[in-house]
Amino acid sequence: MLPTGEPVLEDRTLRCILAVAQAGSLRAAARDLGIAPSAVQRTIAAAERRLGEALFERGADGARVTELGRVAVRYALERRDLDALFADEVALGRSAATGTVRLAVGLGFLEQVDEHVLDPFQRAHPDVTIVVQAGGTDSMVETLARDDADVAIALHPAPHPRVAVLREAPEPLRLTCAADHPVAAAHPEGAVLAPSDLEGLDVAVMARGFGLRALHDEFLRVHTVGMRTVLETDSQTVLLGAVARGRAVSLLPPVFLSPRPAGSELRTFDIADDHLSAVRSALMVRRDRRLPPASRALLQACSRWMAGENP
Repeated sequence: MLPTGEPVLEDRTLRCILAVAQAGSLRAAARDLGIAPSAVQRTIAAAERRLGEALFERGADGARVTELGRVAVRYALERRDLDALFADEVALGRSAATGTVRLAVGLGFLEQVDEHVLDPFQRAHPDVTIVVQAGGTDSMVETLARDDADVAIALHPAPHPRVAVLREAPEPLRLTCAADHPVAAAHPEGAVLAPSDLEGLDVAVMARGFGLRALHDEFLRVHTVGMRTVLETDSQTVLLGAVARGRAVSLLPPVFLSPRPAGSELRTFDIADDHLSAVRSALMVRRDRRLPPASRALLQACSRWMAGENP
């Protein structure tokens, strides 16, 4: 039986367990922690003796977490979150909201999030530091799952066991082209295009790892539509520039069209496809995490913006 009246595992031990689980091996964990591998080995061995069961299965490919190890990792994460929460609550009790909030944002949302969320939020909470990370949907979800971000906004993320979606907003994908593109000339304003109407068009796409790219590829696969990819990029600006200048069309959500290239005139057309019309943006946090006050405040501001409320 474990002794009562004292912590089951000390904070230093919990940090080692969490580092090994995240790094995948004792040696990599030691490097991340800045200590000797032998120190990590001794700490893990002492914890296993105390608990009476292995936390990791060692093998040639590294260290795999056991069932008890998963319990310990979950406990370590909760302890870390509680420590951060306590520190922020103490700071909050002494002054206005303070702290650092890490926000992961899909590239297409950066302009609108900055204008409608970050600007009013920082005016209301001048003592809060916001760290913004941008990228594709997949990387934003993984960043959140690793606890490298507190809140994330991305387009149509795939389900992840460690990520909870708190709010969604419609972002249907439409065919976007320049006003003088042949597609615009051939169809009146408000026309709904059939998937076959896209056959043979030159298209600009985001790089793999972006939610937009996954949706584009799935649409072509389901409808066996042949489009010629003339541009692949991880830049919203470059993609919109190609579309605005008539070099390509693209399947884009409304949020992606701001800001538009200077002097450009774009046309958008709905497509008769249930999947594209059902695309949504998602506001996410790591599942079961207790966010500190500053992060909760930013989460609420993001939620109000996605609901169409004035921040």
